[in-house]
Amino acid sequence: MKKFVLGLMISAGLLGATTVVANADTTGSSTGDVTFTGGTLSMSVDDTNLAFGSNTISSSDATLATSSTPTVTVSDLRGTSAGWTLTVAQGQQFNTVLNGTGSALTNAALTVAGTESDSAVTNGSTTLTPGTTSTPGAAGTVASAKNGTGNGASTVTFSDSKLAVPGKTTKLAKGYTTTLTWNLSATPEN
Repeated sequence: MKKFVLGLMISAGLLGATTVVANADTTGSSTGDVTFTGGTLSMSVDDTNLAFGSNTISSSDATLATSSTPTVTVSDLRGTSAGWTLTVAQGQQFNTVLNGTGSALTNAALTVAGTESDSAVTNGSTTLTPGTTSTPGAAGTVASAKNGTGNGASTVTFSDSKLAVPGKTTKLAKGYTTTLTWNLSATPEN
């Protein structure tokens, strides 16, 4: 037992006599870095059918609201904050034969109105002048981002679009269609 107690005392003494060496306070520095390369400016036209539903023929003027929620998503991944402009043009007047010679909704006026919750994007509303079957009408601006804005993804909805049809326009009990051409430009509006 004396050997055991003596062994414990020696072990305790060694532990107590152990010298702990502390390093002096030192500091150093390094850097971290990352580089990004510019991406692209692009758009996706999602569910952009401006549908105005089924309507009863009438001799009164009618302003029809869209029954769909068409969207266009603009992705500005260039990393330049250079801005952009989204326009739309109408290929021909609403017609019973798309890109052909059917019966047109003479003097019908399509107004395309864009809304985007991003405060950097300016929303627009444009009443389009239809073109012919081979040449679209003049393009109208429906959304834009000024120089210094517009980075990332901006989804513009067109649920406030309208189709005004004069009562005097001859309407057949048929479906009418037109073509819309969307264009995204890297040039911001002023």
